[in-house]
Order: sequence, then structure tokens, then C-alpha cells
Amino acid sequence: MLGVRSCLFIIISLFVLSCNTSSKTNKAQGDNVNFSVEKRDSIVNKVMEKVNKYYLNSQERRLALDSAIKKHPNIAYFYQQRAMPLYKQDKDELGLPYLEKAAALDPKTYVEYMAFIKCIFSKNYKDAILDFNKALKLNGASYVMDHSYYFYLGLCNLQLNEFKKAEDYFQKSIDQSIREESEDWVHYTDLMYLGIAKYELKDYENAIKVFDKALLQQPKFSDVKYYKALSLFNIKKIDEGQVMLIEAKEDFLNNNTMREDNSIYERYPYQVQKHWFGL
Repeated sequence: MLGVRSCLFIIISLFVLSCNTSSKTNKAQGDNVNFSVEKRDSIVNKVMEKVNKYYLNSQERRLALDSAIKKHPNIAYFYQQRAMPLYKQDKDELGLPYLEKAAALDPKTYVEYMAFIKCIFSKNYKDAILDFNKALKLNGASYVMDHSYYFYLGLCNLQLNEFKKAEDYFQKSIDQSIREESEDWVHYTDLMYLGIAKYELKDYENAIKVFDKALLQQPKFSDVKYYKALSLFNIKKIDEGQVMLIEAKEDFLNNNTMREDNSIYERYPYQVQKHWFGL
């Protein structure tokens, strides 16, 4: 049997070992949790200087980010950067865990981004609505990727055939722009989608009025002209509708269509397609 001194020695040794291990663990966690914004930004800039030398979808870039995540597991930006190229390759299931981790680490910054990705890339509209509502609570009526939260909530509801809700959200987005800036700041894409919501509600006359406002900003916007033509057909203005449809086709052939930054990766809701013109 062990003597009293031997038992005490073992207990003390285990205690010291435990303290050392805990100290190392806490230090490792502290390196990532307790540094200042300036320190974090310095780390990000240094890492991304290396990462950005590689092609967006390259294995080298992925490995560099994986290394950064392993070393700095609490910097949300690295997870966002890991997720983004995967979504642009339609690898949504691979991207989602990184996106969720970024949102968990920095909700105010990345819940809105996750909502945007779910709306435009994954087309997971019900989940996107939940995330945009969280973002509203976190940040108020704010913006992500050039548009208001209300704009994206409008898109989600439009795609769920909740046309009245969509109309209300697009109007909220427009009202927000007017309230915060002026009517001149209302985005033509907001106007297009408000018109489409009215079109789906069979409010053709008012849809045409809204489409005309969008065309004042973008006179050759083929998508707007296409839906204006359909609205004209529905109120029996066949000749005007035919003229508008011909113009829409010509503008489409000249690449005057959706100009959202991410429309090169994803087709936006109701975006016109060439076979709609018999092309």
C-alpha cells in the first residue's frame, strides 16, 4: 500500500499538471478571445495578404484559411471567407457550417450575411426570413449587400407566393430610402419588385405606374419592360404591350438586364430568361 507521503505527492503532482494544462488552454483561448479590435484586424490583414495570393476556388486558398481557422478559431471573418467561395460554386451544404459558425461568433455582422446567402444563393426563403428577423432585432432596419433587410424580406415572401406581404416589405424598403435620404435614393430594383408584387396581385394599373418609375432610372431595363408588357396585356392594351415586349427583347439582347453584383452567380427572382423571348 502507498504511504501517506506517496499519496500526497501524487495528489500534488496531479494538481500541478492540471493547473499547467488549464493555464495553457486558457492562454490559447485568450489569444483568440481577449485581443482588441485592432489586434484582430491586424491578424486578419496579415492572413488575408497571404490568402488573397491564391485563386478564389483553389485548394491552396482553402488550406490557408483552414490553417488560419485552426490558429485563430474565434475570428468570424475567416469562416465567412471559407464559406463564400463554396456558395459561389453551388456547394451550399459545405458552406453552411462555416457560415453558421461566423454568425455564432459575430451575430451583428454575419447573421444578416447568412440571411442574404440563404435568400439569394440557397433560395431557402423560410430560413432566410427567420435570419432577417434576427438581424432586425440585432441591427434595426439596416442594409446588407446594397439593399435593406426589408427588400430581401420582400424577395423571400415573393418567392413563397405571399404577394401581399412582399408588396408591404418592398414598400417599407422604399419608404426607408425616402425617409433616410430622399426619393432620388430609391433603388430601381426595389421599384421593379414592388411592381412585380402588384402584378401578381393583379393590380396591373398601379404595377405599370411603378414600372414607369423604375424606367425613369433605367430606361433600358429589359426585366421591367417585360413585366410592364405583361401588365399591359392584362388590361387589354395589346398594341402597347407588343411594343413594350419588342423593346424588352432588344434591351435583353444588349445585356440590359439584372445588374446586381451577385447576379453573375445566381439568377434573381423573376429575372428574365432568353427562352421567354423565344431565343
